Amino acid sequence: MRTLQNTLSRDQLISKIKAAGVVGEGGAGFPAHVKYDTKVETVIANGCECEPLLYSDQYIMQTCAKSIVTGMKAVMQASGAEQGIIAIKKKYTAISQAFKQILADTGIQIFELDNFYPAGDEQILIHEITGRTVPPLGLPKDQDMVVANVGTLFGVANALEDLPVTQKIVTVTGEVATPAVISVPVGTPVRECIEFCQGASVKDPVVVLGGPMMGKFLTTEQEIDQAVVTKTVGGIILLPRNHPLHQAASLSLETMQIRAATACIQCRICTELCPRYLVGQGFETHRVMRVFAGGSQDLESASQAMMCCECGVCELFACPMGLSPRRINAELKNRFRLGNIQYQGPKEVIPNQSLFRDYRKVPTPRLATKIGIGAYMDIHPAFLGSYSPDQVSIPLSQHIGAPALAVVSPGDTVQKGDCIADIPDKAMGARIHASISGVVQSIDQSIIIKGS
Repeated sequence: MRTLQNTLSRDQLISKIKAAGVVGEGGAGFPAHVKYDTKVETVIANGCECEPLLYSDQYIMQTCAKSIVTGMKAVMQASGAEQGIIAIKKKYTAISQAFKQILADTGIQIFELDNFYPAGDEQILIHEITGRTVPPLGLPKDQDMVVANVGTLFGVANALEDLPVTQKIVTVTGEVATPAVISVPVGTPVRECIEFCQGASVKDPVVVLGGPMMGKFLTTEQEIDQAVVTKTVGGIILLPRNHPLHQAASLSLETMQIRAATACIQCRICTELCPRYLVGQGFETHRVMRVFAGGSQDLESASQAMMCCECGVCELFACPMGLSPRRINAELKNRFRLGNIQYQGPKEVIPNQSLFRDYRKVPTPRLATKIGIGAYMDIHPAFLGSYSPDQVSIPLSQHIGAPALAVVSPGDTVQKGDCIADIPDKAMGARIHASISGVVQSIDQSIIIKGS
């Protein structure tokens, strides 16, 4: 693989990544061939997996460290980076040793972080490693860096061998009979992942896709039945219905506004503990709360919501009144996007805001206790194996950008790895591939394939 990588030009590397449909697996699914088509001095591999209860990235690092390094070298080569850093938590001692053996004489370094949340946010990671702050609404490349999730780099290594993204490593945990890490084809029904792990251990649970802080809640049987594993789903967490996290996620916008108007005491704790504020960005979410609560037209204060990374620290850890700053910020961001309203405030970095940062980081164990998942923290899911369903439903939109366009028709026979949907002309997107061999049943917002 190393020989292949060294013989490929930059354009050929990017082309292989594009052809394989690689997207960012640690966030919203930014197409990797677009993200890596840049010039930077440093590539950071993000192996922090900061959301509590998730073990997917840890499993990938434990079993595929060489591939991650191969993928990282490819991204460094494509971006012209001279420096490579693999960021992991200090507690991952075995993973650290495995990487150090592979990295001898490569020039790539290991950076170890404390166990705090959200250590894996790419802008927080950059500040931890370099002390630099990405400007408000900026990107890592503004600081001459690219941050890549370790799962994405594993996908890049596969792309060098012309292997597209068809499988996903997923943690299934919480109120499930056999908590586990499993490997499943993209498009596998979430319900079948749970059944593969022997089903729920409580009656009528809710399901979180992703991590407990930023994941999406599935609360009805229909939602759970329709949900599938995509390229960006790394966790399936089962919680008892009416768990505090479920209650917080179920509040209506009207209720959030009434509570903000009657109970927000403008204490600033949501701002003082905000990870983006603590690296020097001028984001003061208590001001957004004041505007939202009072129905003010102060767009300069309200548009600060555009800076929110939606990590949930303000809402689930900081606020003493149990209010919903994160969800309010998300609602305002959506409104601004629909109205084409831009952030109107300053974009300068304020270094003095970082002075107390070391004392205001949120320890992950303390966070877990606060949000009511402490009972699950001692679960360390082992790899249960691979599961392949009889049928998959592969969404055409599981990445940032335009949905892919189907290049197959109902009745077509496809093999695992075949391209079944391509990027629309002159649009940003990602290719989609068959995750199992079989016959295309139907095409709508997803391509349904029944296994042969």
